[in-house]
Amino acid sequence: MANNQHDIRSPTTADTKADNNSPTLASSATGTPMNKSNSVIQSCGLNIGDPTPSRNSTQYDDFERARKNAKALMRYGQLGEALRAGCGKGPGNISSFEGLTEALGLKAQHEKFTSQTTEFFEKWADKAPAVYKGQVLTGHERNYRTKLTEAALFDAFQNYLQSIQSDMEKLPHEFTEGRAMYSYRNHESSPICEGGIKPDGALFYTRSPKKAIDSVHIVFEAKVSPNADNVNEVLGQIGVYAETVWKAQFTRKFVPVFLLHGPNLTLYIFSRSFPAVIPLGSIFRTSDKTNKVDIGRLVRTLQNVCFLLLQPSDKFGHIVDVSKVTAAYLSFGGTHKNATVAVATSETPRVVKINKTICQQVYVYRRVAYICDAKFEGKRAVLKLSWTPVSRLPEGAVYDVLRLNGVEGIPEVYSSGIICADFLGNRLEYIIMEHCGDSLTTYFEGKHEKDTWLPKENSKKLAKIVQDVSVCLVQANSAGVLHRDVSMGNITVRGDKVFVIDWGYARFIDRNITDDVRSHINDTWGIDVNSHALTEKEQDPMTGTTCFMSIRVLVAAATRSLWDDIESLFYVVLGCLFTSYNGEFNSSKAPGFEHSSNKKSALAKAGGIGASDYAWIFGAEDAPEEFLDVANKLRTILFYRDGRCIVHNLLDKTKDIRDGKGWLEYYKVLLGDEKKRYILDWGETHCDRAEKNVEKAKLEAKAKAEAEAAEAEAAAANVNTAELTATQAACEEQDG
Repeated sequence: MANNQHDIRSPTTADTKADNNSPTLASSATGTPMNKSNSVIQSCGLNIGDPTPSRNSTQYDDFERARKNAKALMRYGQLGEALRAGCGKGPGNISSFEGLTEALGLKAQHEKFTSQTTEFFEKWADKAPAVYKGQVLTGHERNYRTKLTEAALFDAFQNYLQSIQSDMEKLPHEFTEGRAMYSYRNHESSPICEGGIKPDGALFYTRSPKKAIDSVHIVFEAKVSPNADNVNEVLGQIGVYAETVWKAQFTRKFVPVFLLHGPNLTLYIFSRSFPAVIPLGSIFRTSDKTNKVDIGRLVRTLQNVCFLLLQPSDKFGHIVDVSKVTAAYLSFGGTHKNATVAVATSETPRVVKINKTICQQVYVYRRVAYICDAKFEGKRAVLKLSWTPVSRLPEGAVYDVLRLNGVEGIPEVYSSGIICADFLGNRLEYIIMEHCGDSLTTYFEGKHEKDTWLPKENSKKLAKIVQDVSVCLVQANSAGVLHRDVSMGNITVRGDKVFVIDWGYARFIDRNITDDVRSHINDTWGIDVNSHALTEKEQDPMTGTTCFMSIRVLVAAATRSLWDDIESLFYVVLGCLFTSYNGEFNSSKAPGFEHSSNKKSALAKAGGIGASDYAWIFGAEDAPEEFLDVANKLRTILFYRDGRCIVHNLLDKTKDIRDGKGWLEYYKVLLGDEKKRYILDWGETHCDRAEKNVEKAKLEAKAKAEAEAAEAEAAAANVNTAELTATQAACEEQDG
């Protein structure tokens, strides 16, 4: 998966939190974005050009604190500006509480709740704290007055909500039955364990005694200014909180963050789209007097907030209910296009045991994939949970096409399906597959000590990796699939086996997909294969891993072909050589891999490949000749025609001059005559193989459905028997 696919990088907040009582936020009460670095620095107590105080001076600590606050605010501002640009746009455009309940499938329940709880919340609205004349008024008669600060504001809010929640047992039983229990904790001065973030408060699941980041349910942030919801720094700050929760909780559907700004409350829903912003209205009074207008407004806000707090976690924030137990065991069921997931135990049939998350690349929004080291039916496995835009191709469907065509070098998939077809424009799918060993990045990091790196032996290993990956990509292309993200991280080695993984960026090549496979995928996955035919968009944010992209992809060519995947394989070979002699892959240390912009990267690659010392430009100058021989073969096939270098022709994004040319030469030079014949024979017979495999898949699906129906019938019979036995026992006891 791409490491550089996002323009946004969130600030590191392990030991910093902006002082939000500073003049920075106060001066932004009008909603004017503060992105000028000088004004931010000055607002934190620094003057431009001031000398740094001596480390031994009493001013040094204050200076360091102000400097950190200024730095954090600037980064928050950049993130907030980017997030605000997308708020209210696209499929995540929810701007009302009614829209939220509809998206969550809770509209009917909410309407019933509000119609039956007005009297209860009128009583509590009458007891609401007030924000009035720079003070926070609390107590039954609002006779306790505290200076208006973030701490005072949040404390009043927390105590008020806790009092209401403890009284909720008086509500009708249907609203409180089975509700999850949560606990509040203030984190303004201490970071949440393992998260490094310091929101004003958080709501935790009571199952976790240490209140770690993996047990956070809802995040709360308080600001004094009533207009803080319009400040970019504030949005960036709570965006970092949401991102941190996303990183720690792979069962998330979205992260809710409540922003208390003055007497007002706003809810932010951080899904994989841009955040949805939902104003909830006033939750505090704005005067020390009682009036009906205040009461009515407060009742609506309290009803909406408390309705959400009553929801189990699988209804508000997660894909499963994790409020009482962690998601250490998960069970999956249903079909490809309508899969189900539930928290399970070790006794559950076909359960997935989650050992640890082995890969996380999580940003505040857009695509995210959680890859977990797991155990399934006694075998080591990998569980992959992916949120992707609904316009994208389900990765499980891609694996199905590859499997039906008998493509080699792909992992065995044990189970897969779509859990959530569309939540605010994004789809959640799961894949359980065999464990495929180490990525090339990890594999070659262990080969950098030259004493243990035998050139002749390991050059053969590298040549075999290139051959096996080439066979996989060529077969996939014949089957109608283009990978589009060939990288060191997406090729793995386990013993003598080589796998190509992460087909999440793949596209179908419509003309190569057989009618049988097309029909099967349409039926079982509920997608239209034709709508996922290969097309490219300029600056496509999901186009691959930048340092391994082909030149034509970097210049935003309108089409892609197998040549682009093979060119990425060429950069993978150079990356392996770089890694084996430097200990780790670092794209910034090799001009050919370094990325500042797509256009500059394309020019750097084109210039580097055409140079006689191209290996040096890609950080592989120390590689022995045996290794460079593999790279040289690829270089010649990809970038030379009739002895002439054509690399600069690839900067023309209208046409790839390699199309349709050179494949037989590629098969012969890189794969050898035997593999060349094998590839050609495979391509001629894959249609018949696909037809047979489709029929086999239909029979397997029918058998699975019948088995599940029989299990459900047996379970229902057991329930009926148990109920009958209990009834008989009760009657006998009564007679006795």
